[in-house]
Amino acid sequence: MRHRPRHVLVRSNGTWRGGTVVGVITLAVTGVSLIGAGYGTPVPPPVVESSASAGLSDASAAPASQPVGLTIASIAVNAPVERVDVDRDGTLVPPSLREASQVGWYERGPTPGEAGNAVIVGHVDTINSGPAVFYRLGKLKPDDRIAVTRRDRSTVTFRVDGVRLYPKHEFPADLVYGPASRAQLRLITCGGTFNRATSTYAGNTVITATMVSWQP
Repeated sequence: MRHRPRHVLVRSNGTWRGGTVVGVITLAVTGVSLIGAGYGTPVPPPVVESSASAGLSDASAAPASQPVGLTIASIAVNAPVERVDVDRDGTLVPPSLREASQVGWYERGPTPGEAGNAVIVGHVDTINSGPAVFYRLGKLKPDDRIAVTRRDRSTVTFRVDGVRLYPKHEFPADLVYGPASRAQLRLITCGGTFNRATSTYAGNTVITATMVSWQP
């Protein structure tokens, strides 16, 4: 599965702009689910229990700086971050399957900590190595913390607001790629039932999070 955030531009303050975002962001389903590899490990990924936090006060936005590391202590994730972009068709290209322990930051969007929705994607499993970097993403709970280290040596911390599993045909494009006035983070991987006939997962696990601190 690949997402197409095509025709969506970014304001100078890092927020998204464009027409009706849902109308211009589409999904393209391929034979193999690429955001998560779609290989189906012997033990399926954790079941997502949809949940959301009550909401707390949020920190101010940080200046732009490329993310270089992602740490989620509650699910033992400590991953390097690579840049990912769209291909000639405007389809978001996921991280390389050869480096399933890495995650990919969508470089045309805001950097984590800027105002807007910063998007990071990762595989759930691979045919060669089994569970991948976001295998346990669905285990996250509201108020869990996500830390992003950046090239300027600062660390931005986000609080998980929501954990949801969406059917592929109901992917929340506006929630993920739409505009936001605050510093937000979106983590995405595959989830739900694995279809061995098509080598795809039925849905996408989407984590929404809000910045709570920035440490220069």
